[in-house]
Amino acid sequence: MRQRHSSLAAFLLTLASTLTASAQVMQPDGTVIPTRTSDDGPSVADILGMRGERNLTAPFTPFNAQSNARPDPQTFRPGCRISFRVIARNAGHPDSFGWYNVVPGRAAAPPLAERFTIVPSAGMSAPAASGGVGFMATLDIGSDPRYTGGDIGFFLNNPVQEHTYFTERRYQPTEVPGFFYALIYDSRVTAGGFYFAWEDIISGNDNDFNDLIVLVDNLTCTGGGGACTVPGAMGACAAGTQQCRNAELTCVSTITPSAETCDGIDNNCNGTVDEGDTLCATRQVCDRGVCVERCLAELGCLEGFVCSDRGTCVETSCATVTCAAGSTCRNGVCRAQCEGVVCPNGQVCRQDRCVDPCNGLTCDRDQVCVAGVCQARCPCRRCGAGESCTTDGVCRTTACAAMTCPQGTYCEAGTCRDSCAGAVCPGGGMCMGGRCFPPVSLGDGGVRDGSVTDGSVADGGATTDSGVARDAAMDAADGSLVVPGGEGKEDGCSCRAGAPRSTRGAYALFGVAAVLMARRRRR
Repeated sequence: MRQRHSSLAAFLLTLASTLTASAQVMQPDGTVIPTRTSDDGPSVADILGMRGERNLTAPFTPFNAQSNARPDPQTFRPGCRISFRVIARNAGHPDSFGWYNVVPGRAAAPPLAERFTIVPSAGMSAPAASGGVGFMATLDIGSDPRYTGGDIGFFLNNPVQEHTYFTERRYQPTEVPGFFYALIYDSRVTAGGFYFAWEDIISGNDNDFNDLIVLVDNLTCTGGGGACTVPGAMGACAAGTQQCRNAELTCVSTITPSAETCDGIDNNCNGTVDEGDTLCATRQVCDRGVCVERCLAELGCLEGFVCSDRGTCVETSCATVTCAAGSTCRNGVCRAQCEGVVCPNGQVCRQDRCVDPCNGLTCDRDQVCVAGVCQARCPCRRCGAGESCTTDGVCRTTACAAMTCPQGTYCEAGTCRDSCAGAVCPGGGMCMGGRCFPPVSLGDGGVRDGSVTDGSVADGGATTDSGVARDAAMDAADGSLVVPGGEGKEDGCSCRAGAPRSTRGAYALFGVAAVLMARRRRR
């Protein structure tokens, strides 16, 4: 039995080495770091393995310090409060550890006055309270006047050799060009935690990187939170954000596959949008993300449109055109989705729909989504000139910080402006109340929004079973405008507003009249 266990352990070690060999970091002389053993204390693999850290690609195998080591990221974006904990000290020198503000483009290393020590200088046997193993400190960096509001880096200072090493390698000593002095490990045990393992002697001495190991939490990689496209993913699952994975920026999907619904989105991420015959009620069909009444071939559609086999009114020039996934037919030609689309303010076009770029995006702790990008919440992040920090953690122009604009508008320079101004909705849809509504078919003939050619205005809504058009903006009990599909988030908006009930009713009747007039013309 013992022999069988030994064979299994050997197999797991071989598997871990094979799966992750390509990720190894090497010194200029070809030495793979950190070394597997150490003559002055436990190795990095032993230290982190005893803390329960796991391999990224082979989580059930013994922790491999070489395959999980990273020289990057070199800079980090901190949360509001970050904590420091000394995990190991095995150096013969009383090293100290701290942080500094990253200044883009700065050629020289940060001056001594701009290096802020957190872990004090201490020897191997120093007690935790003096900076030894177990030392802990918390920095409320969001309110610290020394923090300038951007990215930060870390440093180790060896006072005996009078050398300071930085996570930004452009500041490293030049005696041995290209030499690594810091290795980064992304913790799978501590959320937002990174281990910083150091060598404190020029040329690395023994390359075991256990001279000082500090765990810092509530960090994210510089550049994290940005929108990206997940390689190989389809449909809704292709939308992602840049997130830290094994100390590297990786595009991670923000949406998981779900049951297909009639919403113009490939919910199950199989490459087909709105597939299936049971997405809508009886006598209805899913047409460009909306359940509408089926058109009838004997009644026909307005001029320029025909009733398709699916029961939807389509452009005559597109009736026999089949477009590839990711494109749509317009005027008989397959065009890229979102081509020519200008979404209402604060929205972006995805899969031929205007959507809130923050929908479905989950940000890290102490972050908030702004225009589809995760950013540190203010006051953790300093606001720019002319901006103020609002209660939701977002920096807004001071002129708009205290303003509340009606729904369908947004604040700009202290003035509420129409979110639909200049909008060009996908497929010729209508922009109303700050939202784009797709062209839909009316049940008594398949009339599309915007397809009336005599200058009249068709209503932008669905129909009742009797074929009478009803407002796309459903009446609320208080007479306000309720946009179908839920409330949208606009910059500084929290109210609902709409045309008077009588005005919206007039639009509905006007739409029905347009249908009847168009039907007479066809006859």
